[in-house]
Amino acid sequence: MGELLFVGLGLTDERDLSLRAVDLLRGCRKVFLEEYTSRSAPGTRDRLEALLGHPVEPLDRAAVESETPLLRALASEGTVALVVVGEPFAATTHVSLRLAAEDRGHRWRVLHNASILTAGPSLSGLSLYKFGRTCSLPVPRENYRPRSPYETLSANTRAGSHSLVLLDLDPAASRYLTAPEALRLLASLEAEWGEGVLPPGRRVVALARVGSEGARVVVGPWETVAQADLGPPLHALILPGEPLHFIEEDALARWEGSPPGPPKGPRGLPDPLPRRGPPVTPDGGRP
Repeated sequence: MGELLFVGLGLTDERDLSLRAVDLLRGCRKVFLEEYTSRSAPGTRDRLEALLGHPVEPLDRAAVESETPLLRALASEGTVALVVVGEPFAATTHVSLRLAAEDRGHRWRVLHNASILTAGPSLSGLSLYKFGRTCSLPVPRENYRPRSPYETLSANTRAGSHSLVLLDLDPAASRYLTAPEALRLLASLEAEWGEGVLPPGRRVVALARVGSEGARVVVGPWETVAQADLGPPLHALILPGEPLHFIEEDALARWEGSPPGPPKGPRGLPDPLPRRGPPVTPDGGRP
């Protein structure tokens, strides 16, 4: 039986691979690169081939979801690798592939890497503990207007939780939903359903190219951010839940586009969180 190696590429290109990942990939008899759930920097596949010293075969959405190329390679090639932008098991597509390999008696291993699911919130300065459910906002299509992303944002808003919004992409068509487009789409949904997801002046965080040297973060009222030029993809959005801890307030205030305001934290705002005793874990217990 074969072995399927799931390798996280990280957020940008082949330079984000760990040394362990490079060593293992060089020993694989077949390496695939999947880029439909996200996108690496231009030229990544060519540079990865030069780094590994053997070909890297791209896989589109149909090939990954059918599972056929990978399972066929496992049956005849021994160790096969699937390189995935970000974290390998962040998408259920790759978990399904892992299960299919197991069902056929193949082994699997995983090498994790950075994901927008943690890197985006961390870069913004918002507390990971305060994020609610993540949602994906699809590219608008005729007769396709799902309500579920809006419902997720509505529930998070009512709970005072932060919301990470992943934006749809279609690399084959070079179509990437931008943060300003997404805000205008959410505004149209708000006008239709009116549950307070995007009221006038709500503060939002727009992220662009997280993990790259050209990463950008813009904070401000959604009406202003919806007119901003954040440059090339990939983009994401965060809708912060209120109220914010003073550290979160200070972090957001330092990004471009943030409205000026009074000093935050110890310089003018009391800490609303207790500082006595050992730290508290997210479930309320003590570590």
